[in-house]
Parts: sequence; C-alpha cells; structure tokens
Amino acid sequence: MLPTISYQTLIDKAAKNLIPLRCLFELTYTCNLSCIHCYIVKNFKKKELTKNEIFRILDQLSEAGCLYLTLSGGEIFCRKDFFDIASYARKKEFALTLFTNGTLITKEIAKRIKELYPLRVEISLYGFENIHDKITTVSGSFKKTCNAIKLLVERGIKVLIKTALMRQNVNEIWRLKAFVEKLGAKMRGIGGGLLLSPCDDGNRRPLNYRLTDSQLKKYLREEFEQLKISGQNYKPREVKQNEKLCGAGFATSNINPYGELNPCVQIRCKNNGIKNRPLMKVWKEHREIKRLRSLHMFDRKECRNCQFISYCFICPGIALLEKGSLLSKLPEACRQAKIRKEVYASYYTS
Repeated sequence: MLPTISYQTLIDKAAKNLIPLRCLFELTYTCNLSCIHCYIVKNFKKKELTKNEIFRILDQLSEAGCLYLTLSGGEIFCRKDFFDIASYARKKEFALTLFTNGTLITKEIAKRIKELYPLRVEISLYGFENIHDKITTVSGSFKKTCNAIKLLVERGIKVLIKTALMRQNVNEIWRLKAFVEKLGAKMRGIGGGLLLSPCDDGNRRPLNYRLTDSQLKKYLREEFEQLKISGQNYKPREVKQNEKLCGAGFATSNINPYGELNPCVQIRCKNNGIKNRPLMKVWKEHREIKRLRSLHMFDRKECRNCQFISYCFICPGIALLEKGSLLSKLPEACRQAKIRKEVYASYYTS
C-alpha cells in the first residue's frame, strides 16, 4: 500500500523544492461584466496567448510538477477555445478548478464542464439581485449566475461561491450564505474577502468600497458568532520570527494572459515572459521572485513590535500596490487588526 500524504505536507515539500505545484492561469482579461471592485487592467498593447502558446506552457507546467491548475479570467467562457484548452489540460492530468462568474453557462456548457471532471467550479456572487447587479453593473447577472449554480449542482459538480466584502453587501452576507447552501453550493471563507485590492495599475478606486469601522465591527462579531455555532473559536495566530513573508513564489504561481509568470495575481513582475523562455528558468532565477522568497515577516520592521500583529492578515502584494513595497506597513491591515483585537476582546470576555 502506498503511503498517504497530507495536502499541507505536499505543499511544504513542493515549496522546499520550488515546484510550482499550484498555478492560477489567467486565460483572458476579457469579461462580460464590469465589476466596480475589479483589479484587472487590460493592456491593449499586448496580445493574449494563442491556444497553441497556452498548450506549450501547459506542457512546461506539467513537466515542472504542477498538479493543481486553476483556469481563470477575466471570464474564461469569453474564450471561444476554452474547452480546447481545458480538455488539453485534462489530458495533461492536471487537477482542474474553474473560476467564472457563471453568466455564460448554459445547459450545454454545464454538460461539457461535467465532462472535464473538475475538482470544483468557483463562482463569484456578491449579494442578492439588487446588490449583485449593481456591483457587476450588468442587469440580470444575478439570475444568470444563480441559474449556473443550479445547472452545475444538478450535474453533481462541486460549486464553491466566493465573494468580496464591501460596504454595499456586508449587511446581507450571512443571508446570502444560507441562500447559497440551499442551492446546494458552499460559501468559501467570507473573511478572506476583506482586503480589497487596488487595480493592477495602482488605481485606488476599489478601495472606496472597503467596510467602514462600524460595519467591520458588526461583521466580526457576526463571524465570531458563526464560528461559535459551528463549534469553533477564533484564535489569534502566533507569528514566528522565521516565518516567510508570503507563501507565493514557492509552490504557488500565476500566469497571465500575456504569457508572463508571477508569484501571484497581486505581485506582477517585469521581464517575466515565458512565451520564448523556459518556464522553470524564469521561475527559479527571476530576480523579483527570488527576492520575495528571501523575505520574512520580521523584515517588515514597522510591524515587529506591533501589539496587533497576531490579529493581522497582511498581503504583501496589496502592500506593494498600495504603498510601493512588499515590506511596507499596510494601513488597511493595521485598521482591521486593531478592530479585530478590540472585537475579539469584547466578544470573548463579555
């Protein structure tokens, strides 16, 4: 009998050997929605990868040891050759996850998705009809997305709903979670959607939708209550001195539609094209990616002695976009950590 190995052990081994075990491949930046908080900026001066160029990159990813492949956008179904690409990925034996807004999924497309045997399909849903359609800026998108969820669930496909917490939708987020579960899907960890990102070009427009202090306090109390109902408790995390600054660039990678290799979608590098260069050479030798791997939490000098660090969930990529450095103190993370500690103290002592 073959020995069993946990997922985390697999990730740790891959990270140690710089194997890009997980890759989020953005196939296109074209999208049929125009969400108010979207961070993607399409570069019309660059050409997106052709199908054959994607095939060659998938060949290299497979040879490099990548196992978990997420196909993302933009909107993946805006590519007419999507199923050619996805079918090729399955032939290479990747474990597939699909990211989509669901609005283009018909019965026929749901049938073809089923034939791909994906690990899961992750769909964005931001609220009920009035709120969701205002966030996507496309009337009718809520109904189409919900129809897609039903079509996929009916075919036995695992559906995970993800959302971004914004001023517009936070008051209905728990009702939305219950609604999603009635549809037969599950909601991904909601708290992960708290740190909205600036646009890739530095535009701060999405930051206008971050929760107010009072909204954040109310949400966190509700989150702690939800944990309690499920038999769990929130625990501040222990930050160790030798803890890596970020997990990106070790076992996780990103490839954008222009054939550029990054550690993640928030950390976009320069001179990182892989259309005409070996993927693993760029992955192992690129100066910016190597620097990211060398950084630790305590290299963030402003944060070393912070009383809120155990409550902090900082993203170096967002710090880079918002403040210009991976090591910069991120005011939004500070604000959230301070409020999280305050709510934690009042909730667990009251």
